[in-house]
Amino acid sequence: MADPLRILLVEDEALVAMLVEDALVLHGHVVTGIADTRADALALADADRPDLALCDVRLARGDCGRDVATTLAERGIPCLFLSGNCPDSSDHPLILGCVAKPFHTAALGRVIEAALIRLHGGEPERVPAELRFY
Repeated sequence: MADPLRILLVEDEALVAMLVEDALVLHGHVVTGIADTRADALALADADRPDLALCDVRLARGDCGRDVATTLAERGIPCLFLSGNCPDSSDHPLILGCVAKPFHTAALGRVIEAALIRLHGGEPERVPAELRFY
């Protein structure tokens, strides 16, 4: 595995957030924070800049994860959506793709590795079935 990443998780369902956090930690990554709103996500990103953000599309208080991902990407933070409502396209080149819910948390390690290869200009040998690149 590559060096551990510092990952911001933007998810409003507590159980999903806990399961994803556990899977990321098991794969050796560090979760810098969990946010369920746009304001919380941006504050956490400002306080402790992550290497990657995993964003749900529908967030608490009617917030839009697409807006969060676009704002983070504009700040240079790559993003992947984890959502039951995967957008068809991305608003920014640093929004790399989407993992459709429901997904197996065990696949997250492979998803992140493939996303990193793509982020660095490469093409992964195998793209996990759960991941759709933009």
